[in-house]
Amino acid sequence: MHKQNGRSGKRGYSQSEVEDALAGLIASTKRIHRKLNLLQIAKKIEIARKGLGNLKKVSEAIGLSTEMLRQFSRVTKLAPKARRFVARGVIQRVDIADRISRLPPGDQFPVAQAVARGDLNTDDVRAIITFRKNQPKLPISKVISRVMSSRNIKEYVVQFLVPPQEEMKNIEGRFSKLIGQDGIRSVTAEKRMGTLLLNKDGKNRLELIAKKKGLTKRSLVKEIISGEVK
Repeated sequence: MHKQNGRSGKRGYSQSEVEDALAGLIASTKRIHRKLNLLQIAKKIEIARKGLGNLKKVSEAIGLSTEMLRQFSRVTKLAPKARRFVARGVIQRVDIADRISRLPPGDQFPVAQAVARGDLNTDDVRAIITFRKNQPKLPISKVISRVMSSRNIKEYVVQFLVPPQEEMKNIEGRFSKLIGQDGIRSVTAEKRMGTLLLNKDGKNRLELIAKKKGLTKRSLVKEIISGEVK
């Protein structure tokens, strides 16, 4: 690392600024109760990265993985209105803030607001991301409602594409044969987008079958739909 007039990095951060950033990161990334909010941590990561040259060196300096550092850094990608909840310290979990940042900008504020109210947890936000990918035109309020309803009544929702020339009755028959009709609440489709709704028993059976076959639940669903698993 080259220094000029006691400063380091292209932005000209001084050695003391870099050291202060590293100290702040050590104090704020390894404790449950942080003095800094997530945006302030992201700023210190940026100072340390530019001062030391790259994230790997920051990782080695403070003993935190580069992926975790990237997760903190992605908080800055939050849309302005959603970012306010982080700036005020209302949202403090980096995994939740990171996931919200992966949503379309227009979706982020309603989801962040629901998290701030305590209506959504990290698993719910993960489910919203998955649901949103499959239903990009559905209003975010309905996406949130569907995820919350699924959680509250212990249902498991899987979205899937219906293959061309495939009849839904055949797909429904495959799910029923493998999982059991008593584990399925519904199998529906709208404009080639299918929705499998399982109750708790159905979800447990799907997980057990997937585990035996060495597949994820989503991969198993795809194979059931294609007829590869009977």
